[in-house]
Amino acid sequence: MQSLECLDIQKINSKNINEIGEINDSSLPMAEFFERLGHKIISSPLAMWYDVQPHVLLSFPYYKLIEPTEEELESLVRIHKLRAIRYPTMLNKFGYISNIAINTSPDYDLSHLRSKARNLTRRGLENNKVEQVDFEYLIDKGLPLNEDTARRQGRESQYTDPNYWRKYCLAAKATNGVSAFGAFVQGQLSAFLVAIECGDWVEWVVNHSSTGLQNKRSNNALVFCAAQHFFQEKKRKGICYGLGSLEQSDSLDHYKSTMGWQLEPVKQRLIFSRNLHYIFSNINEPCLKILGKLFPKSYTIRKTSAMIRLYRQQSFNSP
Repeated sequence: MQSLECLDIQKINSKNINEIGEINDSSLPMAEFFERLGHKIISSPLAMWYDVQPHVLLSFPYYKLIEPTEEELESLVRIHKLRAIRYPTMLNKFGYISNIAINTSPDYDLSHLRSKARNLTRRGLENNKVEQVDFEYLIDKGLPLNEDTARRQGRESQYTDPNYWRKYCLAAKATNGVSAFGAFVQGQLSAFLVAIECGDWVEWVVNHSSTGLQNKRSNNALVFCAAQHFFQEKKRKGICYGLGSLEQSDSLDHYKSTMGWQLEPVKQRLIFSRNLHYIFSNINEPCLKILGKLFPKSYTIRKTSAMIRLYRQQSFNSP
């Protein structure tokens, strides 16, 4: 079996692409960016991973469906002392039902939007100027939008930490293939998104906006113009607007679909370490609900509770 390897930026930049393979070739900008943020990057025979939380791995790029062997997964857990692993896979594989938001329309224009979204986007284009923005600008100007978005969603967010956000922006600025776009209402930043180019595809990883300027439909204008940029100017084959969340996200999924993204059904696989499997098997639904009420804004509690629920839903059944 091919070794499971930790990578650093120097090794990523110097490693022969043919050695890494096609799947890792497209992953390199994300790997560099995540590593600059302080994440641990791991390369295994069929995928690349980063520690989205300490000792919890998520595969990337998010749009790639993978099928690692059980031996590979067991090795990852054992060698890196993992608590959990998550990755997207095919519908006929073991996992829970999820989706991935993708757009593969090279001729993307207003006709690809649903009727109401088309009207809102026209209004957004009238009210907003959309352009690429520098990450140093976002250090200060993006932070209030991060805080607004977290308040609207009623949750804690690492993006509201000024130190983390500064580190995030500087890491993005230093990585080729990472860019940001902003929507402006009379010169004021009203929404922004961060994109990472991965080979022929693009991953949109952050999209935050101002609460006070929501009636200006900045997000509609931003998403529409950024998509046209990547399709028409950069000639990318597809844009991934996120892998299905661990938590319920019906309104966000609806928004993406009205803007022309397809919510493709996929499975996501969750693996827990043996110890956590035994512990979580004895936590019942009432306990999870009590924890949710006691810590309604806790990122860790919310995500852990969601993972336990979805872990129990895994099967080979297709939708």
